[in-house]
Amino acid sequence: MNRKMKDYIVKSKKVFIGLEDSKKTWKLDVRCDGIEIHYTTMPARYAGLREYLKGKYPGCDITVIYEAGFKGFGLHDQLVSDGIKCIVTPPNKVTQEKSNRVKTDKIDARRLATVLEKGDYKACTVPDKERREDRQVSRAMIQVQGEIIRVKNRIRKFFDANGYAETFAAGAWFCRLFIAELLL
Repeated sequence: MNRKMKDYIVKSKKVFIGLEDSKKTWKLDVRCDGIEIHYTTMPARYAGLREYLKGKYPGCDITVIYEAGFKGFGLHDQLVSDGIKCIVTPPNKVTQEKSNRVKTDKIDARRLATVLEKGDYKACTVPDKERREDRQVSRAMIQVQGEIIRVKNRIRKFFDANGYAETFAAGAWFCRLFIAELLL
């Protein structure tokens, strides 16, 4: 086999890639013409993925599918900006064989590639970047408010346990009044 034949796996075909996303590595299962043609693991770095896709599948119509997860839609944005079709699917909507209860990243990547090739998947609506940023700020605010409530409850329980329940009645927290009472 000459050098050029080794550089790519298939050329100018439809390629379906299931990508199992994790913090450090990506598992990719590649299907073409109804068969698995390649499986690989790579570091979770977009530059490496882009190089892999462009180098191994030149001229191919590539579609990638991955489950929505902790990394959000950033990978989707990068793939689409490089002209690669990308489907993000909700994890609970991907069909799974009832007989197979074993769950590994490799099996998940294969399952994703298979459902993509068959067209048996549900796609998430990918919100635009501005909406995602708004949601992120909103979620952060809700988390901070929850933390404030937890700290206030801990302080209240401390006072209750140490005999100050009557001095600091339940209700609104007034910082200046509260600090003044503590200093007396």
